[in-house]
Amino acid sequence: MLPTLFTKVMFLLVTCLSVSALGVWLGRNIRSLGAVIGLGIAFFVGTFVVYFSATAAPPVAISLLLAWTLVSGLFMGPCIQGYSERIGWEGVFLCFTGTAGAMAVCGLIGMFSGVDFSGMSTYLMFALFGLIIFGVVGIFVRMSRTVNIIHAILGMVIFAGYFLFDFFRLTKGQDTWPEAVRMTMSLYLDFINFFLYLLQLYAEISSKS
Repeated sequence: MLPTLFTKVMFLLVTCLSVSALGVWLGRNIRSLGAVIGLGIAFFVGTFVVYFSATAAPPVAISLLLAWTLVSGLFMGPCIQGYSERIGWEGVFLCFTGTAGAMAVCGLIGMFSGVDFSGMSTYLMFALFGLIIFGVVGIFVRMSRTVNIIHAILGMVIFAGYFLFDFFRLTKGQDTWPEAVRMTMSLYLDFINFFLYLLQLYAEISSKS
């Protein structure tokens, strides 16, 4: 029988992804750089606010969690809109379902394979740090199509690793609302990042130039 914590986290995750999708749709036509930067700052600060507020009363903690995911959706809106102009909304939906499938497979492995994935933590942290540096360099240096494809694949591999790690942690977590909120945050970020890298890969592969 699956633990109650799993049920809580899955319910919160599906709700968060739905709210985030609403945010993407509402924010898809944002063109102001100032607005995008402001949303990015709000999302970054909100990450810490939600994490440390997880111990508040469940209605408060969950409300903050949903507000945070709405802001993240608004922040991603222009980016997702840009991808939709390259690969169509059908391509965006395909990447979304592909991400959900990858999460489901990794979740099953992480929870039921019997393998201890806790040792991946340090390796994933350093890999993520390298990925962030790669991304920052890409802002200032124009990368080739091949490099962008490699970057996207590396990102997907790293966040597939985070799927395994976080679902394994889910089997060891305490059945409390603070734990559920924090686990939902982790899996939400895993999902969104994998999704964005899959979009990047699909867009680059679909590109004719």
